[in-house]
Amino acid sequence: MRQVFQLVKAATKKADKPLLEQWFAKYESMQLPDVASTRYFTPTDYSSRLNAFNELHDWHSHYLHPCFPQLLGLSQHISALSHTNSPFSLIGLVHVGNEIRQYQPLNNEDLCLHCYFNDITPHQYGVQVEVNIKVSQGGKHCQTVSSTYLYRLPSVDILSTRTKSDSAVALATLSPLPEHSQLQFKPGVGRRYARISGDYNPIHLAKWSARLAGFKDVMAHGTHVLAMALSKLNHNWQLPLEPVAITSQFNRPVLLPSTVTLNTSLLPLNAEKTVHFELTNPLASRRKQSVMSGEIRAI
Repeated sequence: MRQVFQLVKAATKKADKPLLEQWFAKYESMQLPDVASTRYFTPTDYSSRLNAFNELHDWHSHYLHPCFPQLLGLSQHISALSHTNSPFSLIGLVHVGNEIRQYQPLNNEDLCLHCYFNDITPHQYGVQVEVNIKVSQGGKHCQTVSSTYLYRLPSVDILSTRTKSDSAVALATLSPLPEHSQLQFKPGVGRRYARISGDYNPIHLAKWSARLAGFKDVMAHGTHVLAMALSKLNHNWQLPLEPVAITSQFNRPVLLPSTVTLNTSLLPLNAEKTVHFELTNPLASRRKQSVMSGEIRAI
């Protein structure tokens, strides 16, 4: 019942467009609401979702998938973004970037998730906001997840330059993974991931609902795309147990259904080197082939 109420609230929450447009035009410091929340989870609380998540993403490690805490904290994301004092609307909000700073692997034990607004910045298509989750286990800070969401402002002028550069990935020599390089996203995977995560944003459910939200086609969840890529990397090269930062930019949506190729730089023999990765759609034009790019680096 709580989840249903939250989804209804999120669906009816409207953005404060005048405030966002004013902030975008003047680019002055904008005060974000203090709506931090802390939740505790036992293995019993999340076991069924963990099993479904692992099955969907072909994850077999005894450590938690690096993306799983982000799924657990989605309800806190929604609560922050749909708060009365939040200037954002959930409908049409697009996940454009992600960073996971993992200081030590997470076990299947009690988890503490602290969620809060971190920053707001202009984007070439509108305004983007960063929501953080601090993950603790056994009293230790194990992970911080930063999710960047874009709220499009059709009435503003488009900036002439991108806010983030993909130069590091562009300069790296990438090639398909030795194994498991093809990632398939089937027609109903958006609805399947929504049932696990609770993210029922209409842009992920069906073409007709995506169009109602202002998009031409239905697209996969960004966290699902990233989780799939990391699972494939883990098949070819065990993700480091040492502290790492996993950053990713969602350059274009993964439309459903589609098949994309995971390309990487040479996988290192140790965690001191950086791995660049990129998901490409070979059927798209050359300029539009890159759908996600990122890197895994030691910290």
